[in-house]
Amino acid sequence: MRPLFCMIGCGLLLAGFLGCARRPAAAYQPVAAEASVPAPQLLFLSCRLTAAPAGTQVQVLQAQAVPGDLKAPDPDADVPNNVRVSQLNGQGQPLAQVRVAHPLRRSVEHVADDQRTFQRSEVVVPTAELFVRLALRPTATAIRLEEVVDGKTNLLTEIPIPRKS
Repeated sequence: MRPLFCMIGCGLLLAGFLGCARRPAAAYQPVAAEASVPAPQLLFLSCRLTAAPAGTQVQVLQAQAVPGDLKAPDPDADVPNNVRVSQLNGQGQPLAQVRVAHPLRRSVEHVADDQRTFQRSEVVVPTAELFVRLALRPTATAIRLEEVVDGKTNLLTEIPIPRKS
């Protein structure tokens, strides 16, 4: 019985050595380089707008680029008075734009006369904040803010896009 165990043990030991034998090395095949697609980024932009006799003044409070993607894009404001936020490429050409209701101009409804009829009027507030969330285009280098009031477009400011560090 002992010789039988020795034969089985030696067979298992030999099979173990054969299983660990080196296989021939495969020739290295480089993988074709894929064009790297930059990760999508979001830009959070907040500004303070101030109505002034010389025109609207803008103070950028925060501009921060973060990785991520918009879950649902905000619809364009369908109002005649708006702020247009454009993404520009290196040559200053617009890549994408979004319109936001003008924060300094508010439409209010009020009772107009003794017959209690309602009337809508536009009120200009002295200061307001603007908050915009944008899906950044990979080639965008700057953001342009323009106000559209009564069909006239006025450049408010252009700011460089901060890159995530």
